[in-house]
Amino acid sequence: MRLFEKGSPSGEAVLTWWESLQRSPGDRANLRRCSTPAETVFLPASHRLIGEIKETSKDKIELSYDRLCAIAGILAHIKENSSQTFSKQMSQKKPGSDQALVSDIRFRRVLQSSSIVEDELFFQKIIRVIHHLDQRANILDIVASLYFWGDSVKKRWAYDYYGTSNPSENENNTTLQGIQS
Repeated sequence: MRLFEKGSPSGEAVLTWWESLQRSPGDRANLRRCSTPAETVFLPASHRLIGEIKETSKDKIELSYDRLCAIAGILAHIKENSSQTFSKQMSQKKPGSDQALVSDIRFRRVLQSSSIVEDELFFQKIIRVIHHLDQRANILDIVASLYFWGDSVKKRWAYDYYGTSNPSENENNTTLQGIQS
């Protein structure tokens, strides 16, 4: 199984951590107050996420603690787990409108971002997008996408957003290939 895949030990650890965060309003509020990825490093809730993922790893996979802390800050803004991919959610139409929940220009600005850790604006853009989606997002999709952020994730998001995804091509070109949990 791949890292952060549904049913994988690491994916289950993320979901368990997120569910416990929903029951801990203080930790959730502290993470939500973070305006930069660096601020998330100083909170115990972020380190609990790292610890839970590390415990699931049979192989000693080298994890990016900074990315996981930033992702913890993002996940604190999600109130409901969705089954739809994050990129498809962004393209859904507003009720009674032809406009997407996340505009084309906002979506393209998100794709221009370099890294969830190095780009403070990317961190803030993702949080804004989550609020545009009424704080609903696919937890495991957003975790894997942000953790492995790069050209192949950006392409997959573009194909999903514009409705031209080719399922067989996307499965063969995921950034998660070769990453085992």
